[in-house]
Amino acid sequence: MSINKFRNLGYVICFVTVFLVFTSNLIINQNHLLANSLLNKGSFAQLDKYEIIPIKHKERDVGISSLTSNPNLEELRNNLCKSNVFDNLGIPLCNPLDNKEERSTNDNNDGNDDTSKKEEKRLLEQQQEQQHQEEEDKANEQNNNNDNNDGNVDKSLGIAGLNLNIENKGAGLNKKIDKLKDKIFGEVNQYLSEQQQGKRFNDKNSKNENNDGENLGISGLDLKVQKIDANLEKKIEKLKDKIENDKDNQRLIDQRQETEAKDDDDDDDNDDGDTKEGDGETYEGYRFNGDNDNGNDNGNDNGNDDNSFNFAAAGDFGCSKNTQNTVANMENKDPELVLGLGDLSYHSTADCWFDTMSPLKGKMMITLGYHDIKDGESKMNQYVKSFDLNKPYYSYDYKHVHFLVMASLSDYKEGSEQYNFIKQDLEKASQNEDTNWIIVSTYKPLYSSPSEHPAEDSLRDAYSPLFEKYGVDLVLNGHNHNYQRTYPLTYNPNESAKPVTTSGLSTGYNRGNDGIVFATVGTGGVNFYSLEGKNPYVANQFAGKFGFLDIDISNGNPHTKLTGTFYDNKGSEIADEFTIEKEIKNKKSDVFYS
Repeated sequence: MSINKFRNLGYVICFVTVFLVFTSNLIINQNHLLANSLLNKGSFAQLDKYEIIPIKHKERDVGISSLTSNPNLEELRNNLCKSNVFDNLGIPLCNPLDNKEERSTNDNNDGNDDTSKKEEKRLLEQQQEQQHQEEEDKANEQNNNNDNNDGNVDKSLGIAGLNLNIENKGAGLNKKIDKLKDKIFGEVNQYLSEQQQGKRFNDKNSKNENNDGENLGISGLDLKVQKIDANLEKKIEKLKDKIENDKDNQRLIDQRQETEAKDDDDDDDNDDGDTKEGDGETYEGYRFNGDNDNGNDNGNDNGNDDNSFNFAAAGDFGCSKNTQNTVANMENKDPELVLGLGDLSYHSTADCWFDTMSPLKGKMMITLGYHDIKDGESKMNQYVKSFDLNKPYYSYDYKHVHFLVMASLSDYKEGSEQYNFIKQDLEKASQNEDTNWIIVSTYKPLYSSPSEHPAEDSLRDAYSPLFEKYGVDLVLNGHNHNYQRTYPLTYNPNESAKPVTTSGLSTGYNRGNDGIVFATVGTGGVNFYSLEGKNPYVANQFAGKFGFLDIDISNGNPHTKLTGTFYDNKGSEIADEFTIEKEIKNKKSDVFYS
């Protein structure tokens, strides 16, 4: 029995011994792993202090660092020194100099291990103290940022609190900037006010010469005010024109309604012996009589006053305030002849138009338009009788200029009576050596930019070849209530809507080389038609200006010159100007009809 007990005790002792050996090796392997993972987190002295560096005894591979010397410590130190390893704070894990001294000391005296350990401990304490100091510096910097926010920003807010602090400061800065701007603007306004007062004082006392720079500033300010006033005046004038146009349009509607509702009571009116509106009254003395030589030489010094003159042209008049302004504008230029280019009156009779044009009596020659013919026979007869017209197309001569008036609302096709008359008339004028210029007036346009009424293709195709063959110089028309003037053009038989431009200049044409100039002058005063584009053959165009085209004929020697100038009713401003030159001829004034 006792033998079994001793045997069992021996088993236990053996088992415990094996277990201790096995666990010791596990601990050593674990320490190897821990040492490798912590090499960048502390010095080898720290690793050894906490028994993390495994023990490697010369004779056995088992041991505890606190009881056994550790050869691995020196081996690890040597590896660290060779590799120049640094920890997270940038501090070397090994000082080569210290290591060198330690090796020398170990070679001389193996008993100085305690001194080496103390030195390593001192270095470790310095490193820890340096690390601790850096952590304190970071903490102080964070505290300073928090203190700037009136000491009320909690440290736990971190970056979010810091951003909030920055936003608050930015908002405060913006408020200060706004206040500063308001202050500056107030000072500027006060300065301008003082400058204005100073200018008034300087106007009264011109001897004060110390404020030249300030006066220049006020002058610039006054100029801006004047420009603003001018723009306001233009807008007001445009509004007035629109109101007048609306009134005229309403008046036209009322007149037509009145005509449609008018009772047939002509017999009763005739008993009174008075002529009422609508009776087709004849107005004598309006027709051009050829005796309007105003004695102007138009700047020509050759003494041939009878060879130079000017005439005015416009269409689409109506009876508005704008029409009155156009007539007054014409009067200022004192023309010897005035061409009406159609649509003279938009009322049921021509009475109001004759009244409006009365300052130009004895100077008028007219082209009949749609409202002159289609508004009733009575109205058309007023024009025919007042201007002594046998037919709506005719021609006449004045001071070496041949005028041809067409009727684009009558039959004008090739072979028609009008076509034959025009062909014979132009042929005769072109062969007359005393004819310097041939000018044609018509109602519908042969060429036009996109507007209310397109160009009349059939009219262009029928007469452009005749115009070029017989030397027509200028063609005038109305119908579109705007102004358009082409470059010199020649007819394109392949595509007549795209004529050939013989000169791209805006003025300065030579009739010997260049084509015919066409001008739409529907600016008499009734209203405006917008322009929806500009064709490439048009030199100048505009809508929104009432006025007329003044044609000045200067018959010099050996050349004669035609100058066309559009005068706007607003201040007689020049809105367009062009010139044509050619060789001179002479002729007496006669009037021819078919």
